[in-house]
Amino acid sequence: MKALLINPSIYDFAAYNFWSSPLGLLYIGSILRKNGATLNLIDCMRVVETKRKADGRAPFVKEKVPKPDALKGVRRHYRRYGISRETLLNELSCLDAPDLILITSIMTYWYPGTKEAVEAAREVFPGSKIVIGGIYPSLCYEEARQQLRAADLIVKHNEIEKFYRFVEDITSTTLMFKPSIYEMDILPYPCYDLYGAIPFVPLLTSFGCIYRCTYCATPHMHPVVVRRSHFSVLEEIRHWYGIGVKRFVVYDDNFLYDKDRYAKPLLRGIAKLPFHIDIYNPNAVNAALIDEELAALFCASGFRELRVGLETIDPEAQRSTGGKITTKFFERALAVLRVAGFDMDAVSVYILAGLPFQKWETVKEAVDYLFALGVRPYVAEYTPIPHTEMFEKYRDFARHPIAQDALYQNNALLPFAWEGFTENDLRYLKRYIREKRLPG
Repeated sequence: MKALLINPSIYDFAAYNFWSSPLGLLYIGSILRKNGATLNLIDCMRVVETKRKADGRAPFVKEKVPKPDALKGVRRHYRRYGISRETLLNELSCLDAPDLILITSIMTYWYPGTKEAVEAAREVFPGSKIVIGGIYPSLCYEEARQQLRAADLIVKHNEIEKFYRFVEDITSTTLMFKPSIYEMDILPYPCYDLYGAIPFVPLLTSFGCIYRCTYCATPHMHPVVVRRSHFSVLEEIRHWYGIGVKRFVVYDDNFLYDKDRYAKPLLRGIAKLPFHIDIYNPNAVNAALIDEELAALFCASGFRELRVGLETIDPEAQRSTGGKITTKFFERALAVLRVAGFDMDAVSVYILAGLPFQKWETVKEAVDYLFALGVRPYVAEYTPIPHTEMFEKYRDFARHPIAQDALYQNNALLPFAWEGFTENDLRYLKRYIREKRLPG
């Protein structure tokens, strides 16, 4: 069996490679390889290597493109991030026809890039079977069926058995290795060897989250928390380090949950390795779970920065959106990080902006609060995500039809802008943060 993996280009108003990688696609590729498949990979999300930072981040290659009709009224430049359709067609034409083509789809509003990849693959390989997976079909299944009609199979995140049966049917074989995605300790390492160079490797140590934040789809996607043993993670780190990888990225949604059984043993093990690595966490950790030992372990294990979630300093908003953090616990976390000697210039704190009926002044208050504490705020625009409590409760109040077309779920559109929080207010806040300096 020959399989081709495609990570498609995206179309958006802004994008940057903050350690993004098609991890799920690469795991599925490795499972197929374990069953005897030969693999090829086309990752359309190329970056400008000459501008890659020391920490592994880099800008995507990009080109200004016309906006789709649905976004004509938006006064921002629209771009393709990644290679063009013509380049993709050329790269496809250089390959032998695969039996199976797997294409991922990440953010719901990035589906135009997935659609483009599906249609290009169908044009070049009319006889190959095309399978689509990822977040978009998992959250917007019926829409994905309409938009991606050239695909032979569209699967949700929890339909791995359906995928296995499809592969067995088209190849008339029996797959001997068919793990659940939740059998994390037996999954083969993702097939990053298909890349010429590996600037970083994501580490996924768990699925799910104990919290039920009203804006987050993790409880819908993974309703039960599943953890990987820290021994398994350490072995994977040793594997990648042995072939030259020194940067690792924690992808977990709730890395610190049950910290005494998982995060702490893992970080102790990393600290004891006979080599040093760099660790980054684009998905924020919960400050309420940071204690003295964890703070010291962040330093010892190689965290080069620490992204922390606060979201808001409004007690009522904290309670109503999930109740996972309070300012009291947040300040305690900062205090123990300082005592441990963590570089506070390397701490970034997420504040949510653009929530339904949120006032811009509440975001500025949170920004000023963080600056006063000596840490840098990072404004994260709210993305309305299907199957979340906040989406279902407020979708009819959005200024775009977010439930009808996933294009409108793009946080760059500020879907819940209103007179109390306009696009100009958001621009002011971002400028204010850029110009304001930390004390001392």
